[in-house]
Amino acid sequence: MNQTELMIAIGGGLFAAFLLGWLAGWLTLRAAEEPVPAPPPGAAAEFPEPPRPAADSHAQDDMAARLVDARDAAFRAQDELRLAQIEIEELRSYIERKLAPSANSG
Repeated sequence: MNQTELMIAIGGGLFAAFLLGWLAGWLTLRAAEEPVPAPPPGAAAEFPEPPRPAADSHAQDDMAARLVDARDAAFRAQDELRLAQIEIEELRSYIERKLAPSANSG
């Protein structure tokens, strides 16, 4: 058996497997005369939520602490940006004052 015959045999086997699967699915669909209706979306909400383990509440506390830390870091970064912006404006006005007399004299 050469390579071409092997590829044809493998392709035929795969096609036969596909047809067999399709036929099984079609027969299953035909055998179920009336499909079972799906439960309404709100049906799962009728059951009470199980109590959460201590590890889950610890993880939530940890996430809350990390969120507070992130907010603090964001506020500190905003303050630093404001200070940097003020410093930039001061430097810009200083440069303009220093360049203005030399531009007038030249």
